[in-house]
Amino acid sequence: MNRSLFFAVALSLMPAGPAVAKNSLPDWVLEAANAKLAQYPPDTKAIVLLEDKMLTVQPDGKAIERYRTVIKILRQQGRRYATVIVPFSKDYKLNALHVWSIGPDGHQYTVKDDQIRVVGNDAWGMLYVDEQAKVVVPPGADPGGIVAYESEQILPSYIKEEGWYFQNPVPTVHSVFELNLPAQWKYYAAWLRHDPQEPSQVTPNHWQWKLEDIPGIDLDHVPMAPSEQSLAGRMVVHFSAADPPEGDARWAEIGNWYDDLASPRTEGPIEVVSMAKTLTKGSSDFTERIQKIAQFMQRDIRYVGIEIGIGGLQPHPAADVFRNRYGDCKDKVTLMITMLSAVGVRSTYVLVDTSRGVIDPQLPSIHANHAIAAIELPESYHDPQMEAIVTAKTGQRYLIFDPTNEYIPIGLLPSYLQGGYGILVASKNSQVILLPTLKPDSDLVQRSAKFELADDGTLKGAVTEARFGSSAEHLRRVFNELGTVKQHEAIEDALRDSLSSFTVQSQTASNVADLEKKLLLNYDVTAQSYARHAGANLLLIRPRVLSSLEWPFNQEPRVYPIDLGQTGTWRDSFEVSIPAGYEVDDLPDPINIDVGFATYRSQVKADSTMLYYKREFVVKELELAPQKYIEYRRLEATIATDENNSAVLKRKISPSP
Repeated sequence: MNRSLFFAVALSLMPAGPAVAKNSLPDWVLEAANAKLAQYPPDTKAIVLLEDKMLTVQPDGKAIERYRTVIKILRQQGRRYATVIVPFSKDYKLNALHVWSIGPDGHQYTVKDDQIRVVGNDAWGMLYVDEQAKVVVPPGADPGGIVAYESEQILPSYIKEEGWYFQNPVPTVHSVFELNLPAQWKYYAAWLRHDPQEPSQVTPNHWQWKLEDIPGIDLDHVPMAPSEQSLAGRMVVHFSAADPPEGDARWAEIGNWYDDLASPRTEGPIEVVSMAKTLTKGSSDFTERIQKIAQFMQRDIRYVGIEIGIGGLQPHPAADVFRNRYGDCKDKVTLMITMLSAVGVRSTYVLVDTSRGVIDPQLPSIHANHAIAAIELPESYHDPQMEAIVTAKTGQRYLIFDPTNEYIPIGLLPSYLQGGYGILVASKNSQVILLPTLKPDSDLVQRSAKFELADDGTLKGAVTEARFGSSAEHLRRVFNELGTVKQHEAIEDALRDSLSSFTVQSQTASNVADLEKKLLLNYDVTAQSYARHAGANLLLIRPRVLSSLEWPFNQEPRVYPIDLGQTGTWRDSFEVSIPAGYEVDDLPDPINIDVGFATYRSQVKADSTMLYYKREFVVKELELAPQKYIEYRRLEATIATDENNSAVLKRKISPSP
């Protein structure tokens, strides 16, 4: 991704110390810094004045990337774009890095080499990764200041593609990409979220693309937004000495390349085969066999990554993963492929990205950040538990499963993978596939409670929650891996959006590790001053006691799609006893709204002793077009009204003697 704009490093960085002042910076820096700019909105944080990448491919396939960028800081919030972050590793050797800056007062600086820090990759679950980054905040990185840098890096010969990420979170004035190929080499370019542009030829087989005045992707105040990476316009070029493929053959080439890289690692020694057969002994049913292998992968193989060089792409041998009982995502898939094969089930890799939209059929690329499994299904096989099924262009059906996720059962798919695309690795039949969007009842939250309301407004009751699918994932993790203190805190955190003053007692959870069953959570809660007195005779109570289903929204015009996060069904059923001496005076009206992508229904009833509140919220789609923001806001306004409505209880008037 774009260097200092998209590379994610969790750091607390201080600016570089005194740098060498210079009267002359490189011409390309000064030219960009002195260019006349268009008028930008006053809230623009920063501007990329220049982004210039040139890839020079050598006859042996190795490529040298020269990268330049110049960024101007406009507001205090834009200082984060002044951090220079250049990743490197054994296979992505960094030959040179030069950093300059111009302070708001016009002083020019050159950052010295000893002021540039080297930091490691501290990604979750990674035991050792040889990727590092050189990082510095140059002097003068304040509003009005300019930061520039140039790097030169050698790329590995096994990578035959390069991305041009020309759209940034902030506006870009000039963006340039150059491809310099050996004689007779060929390329093809694929574009996403921008009209394809023809390059100019600088010299024979040296091509240049230019774009100007590219708007930024500012999501700071955009609720329910997709990721920046999934929205950004980009181009990918593939290059080789051979004639490039066309159409679907482009994806087949990528999948076939990964198949050659990874499949040899699935050879299974006798101990792996023996374990697979032991796990499935007596299991003639196909579902039971794959469930046993899946459970072993989830419970017995820890997620721990060791990635060196091509190890970021190539998995470790299945034998090593089995012996060590750990591996990263592609390692776990490799071992699973081996174990399934041992019991007569064929399976393969699917390369995916956890940000929906990064992989797109229009943009053939190896770019992905995760690996999952595709399990071949018998022709006549059908099991209603197994919902995450896709059909390839060959007609072969596959069950898609993520063995890295320890708390989503086989048959379902985590919400962050649904509805996106993946690369099915199937040799010459490799292809891009659309991952399934599961039905709303595959992800379920059912909450029920019985409460007693006292005359002073105190509410006491017992709550039961039943969860299944992605909505159970967080609590399964908490109750499997953390102690009672953190478990108690998790319940309290969930209640804070509904109750202002409360205590939780006697929490219990069951079916925590049994992923095929609903997670059941029980606890007692007491909420002080829940109901409010209005005058001497009225008591106001909110029938929707727990759980807010309201999503954020604003009144700004919508440009970007609306990411709903997950499909699912949420149901609440609450009973509240009416205090002695009170009767119902007024109840909220029923609500029933259907906006196509979601439905919401609620109703409040009462008898002489109880209030009854029921509602159901069903979400059927993952992402909406910007044009549906009006309907989205109407839905959310309706939910907010319902969640804040009050029932009115009136003190009974004793008959006159």
